[in-house]
Amino acid sequence: MIKSYKSQTTSGNHASIQEYNNSNFHEDLQKQDSKNTLLPSNHYVQTLKPYIPTSHKVWEQPHKEKILKLDWNESTLPPSPLVTQALQEYLNTGVLQWYPDTKNTELYTLLAQYVGVDSDQIEVFGGSDCAHEYILQVFLDTNTKVLIVSPTYDNFRARAQGIGINTYFFPLSSDFSLNFEALNEAIINYTPQMVYVCNPNNPTGTAYCSTQLQNLIQAHPYTIFLIDEAYYEFCGQTLSHLTTTYKNLIITRTFSKAFGLASFRVGYCISHAQNIALINKLRNPKSLSAFAQIAATYALKDEQYMWAYVEEIKNAREWFNTQLDDLDIKTYPSSANFILISHIEDLYRLLEQHQIFIRDYRHIIPNHFRITIGTRTQMEKVIEVLRGGGQ
Repeated sequence: MIKSYKSQTTSGNHASIQEYNNSNFHEDLQKQDSKNTLLPSNHYVQTLKPYIPTSHKVWEQPHKEKILKLDWNESTLPPSPLVTQALQEYLNTGVLQWYPDTKNTELYTLLAQYVGVDSDQIEVFGGSDCAHEYILQVFLDTNTKVLIVSPTYDNFRARAQGIGINTYFFPLSSDFSLNFEALNEAIINYTPQMVYVCNPNNPTGTAYCSTQLQNLIQAHPYTIFLIDEAYYEFCGQTLSHLTTTYKNLIITRTFSKAFGLASFRVGYCISHAQNIALINKLRNPKSLSAFAQIAATYALKDEQYMWAYVEEIKNAREWFNTQLDDLDIKTYPSSANFILISHIEDLYRLLEQHQIFIRDYRHIIPNHFRITIGTRTQMEKVIEVLRGGGQ
C-alpha cells in the first residue's frame, strides 16, 4: 500500500521510517488490457508512482492577464527589465544557429560572487530538478538508499525511484518540525547513502536549524546530504559556506522563484570542487539554452530588483497570514514564498472560480492546500474573495 504523507508524521520523539511501496500501482498496471501493454522499459519506471504536477487548468484559460497564478511558487511579477532587454538584443544580434555557450564565464563569475564560493564549486543546469537527476545518477547506484525528510517536494522521490534507488521517508512531527535527534538515529540505523532535506521545506514552509544540520553533516561524513535551497532568498539561511569544508554536502538552488525565471528553467548546485568535477563527467555541457544563460546573467546583474521583490513578498506573507487567522483558516509558519493551509475543498473551488489558482496538496497531506505569496495588492485580491467580496 502506498503510504500517505499523513501517516508518516509523528508527534513523539521516535520516528517510524517508511519505505515507499508502490505495489498497488504495479498491480493496477498488470491488470491493463494486453493491447495496452507497455514496451520493454526500465522496470522501475513501469512501476513508478509519478510526481503529480499542479493542475493544467491555468494554461487552458484564454485570458492569462486576468489570472492570479499562486499554485507553483513562481514569481508573481516578471523578471528584471534588464533580462528582457538583453534577450531582445540577442534575438536581433545573437548567433541563434550556434549551440549555447558550454562554459559561460560571465555567468559563472556572477553566480560565484552571488553565492560566495569559487566558480569551480558551482554548476548550472536546466532547473534544479535537472541538477537532482544528475546528482542521483553520479553519486548513487541502483538499490542504494536515500532517506527523504517528508512530507516534502515529491519530484525528487519520483526521480530516485525511477532509477532503482530504495527510497525511505523520515517523517516530520505533527507540527512539521524536524526532530534532529531522531533523524540522527535513523541515519545510524538505516545507513542511507544520501539524505534529502528541503530547507525551507516545501510545502510546509518550515526552516530547519542550520547548526543542527551542520552537526548531522559533520557526524556522518560518508552520507551525502543534499540540501534543496530553492527558497533560500525568502529565508536568508544557507549552508553554502560549508561546501568547501564538507565534501558530503551538495546544495541546489533555482532561478524560478525569487528571480522570476521559471519559464527559462535555470538551476544550479553548490558543492566541493571535486564533486562538481564528478558531476561534469556526466553533465551535458550544452543543455542550458543561450536564452536561459542570458536571462540568468542579467537577473544577477540586477540583484537589487530581486531583493526588492523578496522584501515585498515577505511583508505580504506576514500580512496575508494575519488575514487568514482572522478568517479562522489554519496556517503554518513559513520562511518561503508560500503558506500551507488546512481547509476544506470549497476554498480551493471558490478561488478557482475567480481565476485564482492555488496548489492542491491533498494527495500528500489530506485537507491541505498551498498558496504562493504574491505582492500585497495581489494577496488583497485573494482575501477579498475569501471574505465574499470578489463577485
